[in-house]
Amino acid sequence: MKKILLTLAVLGTAISLHAQGRVAFANNPSTPITLQSSGANISGSGTYRFGLYVGPAGTPEALLELVGTGLNGIVAGQFSGGNPFTLPSSTTLSPGGYPAGTAIAFQIRAWTAAAGASYEVALGQSANLANVYGKSPVGSANPTASPAAAATLFGAAAGQVGGFALAPVPEPSTIALALLGGSLLLFRRRSVTK
Repeated sequence: MKKILLTLAVLGTAISLHAQGRVAFANNPSTPITLQSSGANISGSGTYRFGLYVGPAGTPEALLELVGTGLNGIVAGQFSGGNPFTLPSSTTLSPGGYPAGTAIAFQIRAWTAAAGASYEVALGQSANLANVYGKSPVGSANPTASPAAAATLFGAAAGQVGGFALAPVPEPSTIALALLGGSLLLFRRRSVTK
């Protein structure tokens, strides 16, 4: 009886894992990640972290949740978080997980790996202007089940996202000073013309 229960438990686990959706959480040479400052492809293995943010179809960008991360490798402009990457069986937004065939909304966010384990933590480190950040538009996909190929997130097809650029995020004080300088110039110009 114990062997039968153990066999059923293992079989049930395998079936539940098999049913979870899979995506290709990696870009390709036609969708490179670049640096906005130079236009060059990112480089330096392990320098940049990429987060896969997911939610049920129609979830707004601000509510997508982090389900996995990956690092850039030795090929300039490319990263891999897993291909195939199996989506979690349970998340805050989707307690039932993301089974194969269930439409999802997703976004790829990237940041300097040393700045933290998530995009949100990294943004808190924005005082260090050596850190860079970027994110793709929100895309949509239908995760697949094995043995089918994982659903492709990067590309030119409907719902897929292309490459994107990483750039420093200015500190709020930098933005405030720029606005102040611009308003002073306008004020001075008005007083000169009167």
